Amino acid sequence: MRIELAYSRRRAEIEVPDSNLVAVIRPEWPAVLARPQASVTEALRRPAAGPCQGEAGPPLAEVLRQRAGPRDRSANPDIRTSVWSNFKAVLLVSDLTRPCPNHDILAPILAELRQGGIPPECVTILIATGLHAPVTGKQTERLLGADIVAACRVVNHFGHRGVTLKRLGRTEAGTPVVLSREWVGADLRIATGVIEPHLMAGFSGGRKAVCPGIAGAETVMAWHSPKFLEQERVRPGRLDGNPEHAEALAVADFAPPHFIVNVTVDREGGMTGVFAGQMRAAHEAGVEFLRRHIERPVPEPCDILVTTSGGRPLDATFYGAEKGLLTGLPILKAGGTFLWAAACEDGLGGPEFTDLVMRYRTLDEFRKAVTAEGAAVTKDQWALENLAKAARHAEILFWSDALPPETQQRLFVTPVRSLEEGLRRAFEKHGPAARVVVSPQGPYVLPYVKNSN
Repeated sequence: MRIELAYSRRRAEIEVPDSNLVAVIRPEWPAVLARPQASVTEALRRPAAGPCQGEAGPPLAEVLRQRAGPRDRSANPDIRTSVWSNFKAVLLVSDLTRPCPNHDILAPILAELRQGGIPPECVTILIATGLHAPVTGKQTERLLGADIVAACRVVNHFGHRGVTLKRLGRTEAGTPVVLSREWVGADLRIATGVIEPHLMAGFSGGRKAVCPGIAGAETVMAWHSPKFLEQERVRPGRLDGNPEHAEALAVADFAPPHFIVNVTVDREGGMTGVFAGQMRAAHEAGVEFLRRHIERPVPEPCDILVTTSGGRPLDATFYGAEKGLLTGLPILKAGGTFLWAAACEDGLGGPEFTDLVMRYRTLDEFRKAVTAEGAAVTKDQWALENLAKAARHAEILFWSDALPPETQQRLFVTPVRSLEEGLRRAFEKHGPAARVVVSPQGPYVLPYVKNSN
């Protein structure tokens, strides 16, 4: 069978003998909502109940009444300004690294706030950059929409800028909790975001808007440290028992959202579901909805897994591309072979990650260094830790037609000149009867072996 793979903005193809092919696993994207803003408005008024967290919380209008207290909502502009002069609402949004339809989420929220009497000058939109670069200039309009940028104050989170941060304490596990002052000091805190598989926290969305979205660098470093990442249950698609998920919740609970709006999207970024309300309940409801569409069974474990990083933007750099490996661990036999296609047209990634790649000769050397007692956590080392996790499980054959061959030799993987060469080498290792699974969308699907634990 000839199978098309997600690869950059183009496509790649591979031919797999039918006699060897166990399954081709693809997500079944839900239908795109016909009226996304209307769906968000409905969700604001009918919050979601989570499967584990019980009943849904109150609608946004009720949350607003609770947070604002009794105020004179007179139509007189002068009285209105005086009444609301000390009230601050903060809406937390994802940055450009997340495929979140921010405008379609924000416009209904802002309309609901206006209906509740809150004027635009009381609203700040805080961009949850984590440790990423700030969103500036025309990028801001692309992220939020020109009308929203014109109406509201917009600020970036700066995880390295101490004056913008507030220290709140430590979690039980010892993580220092340092969060954005804008967020902590708000009278009304609303977090938005997209729910998709996350290689460490299980799923994005919910608590991740706060940790790492608006956390200080020392919080992010502690949360992404080997203390958590090296644990077995830190996997894509896993929340139960996942210490990364639990610790993000613990950090967020120091200054939790009063209301969240999370969405699911298809491969083109179209909104497919809206889940609003209390942080845990709404996030759980969204996760369960998404699971039904992206969890896919295979009848047996495979010897060879052909996978991708889902195309651009995830495979734009080697730093982001390793997400395509970890989702495949549950179905690939230990000692098996990944045949991994990722373009990496923008190179390796940031300077910190590139330095790590060039500094160490082997992943074992890297892992010993970062797990040594007292070792400092370096920005982006978690990506190399995840690559090491995959490499400990199986051989990694890597194909890219964009990265220079001399660079590929430094990446702790085995470069191949074509997918056909990679498949041939994998059959030479595992034999002519080797079982093959193909995952064309890589990290956008969560495969599991049917009838297994």
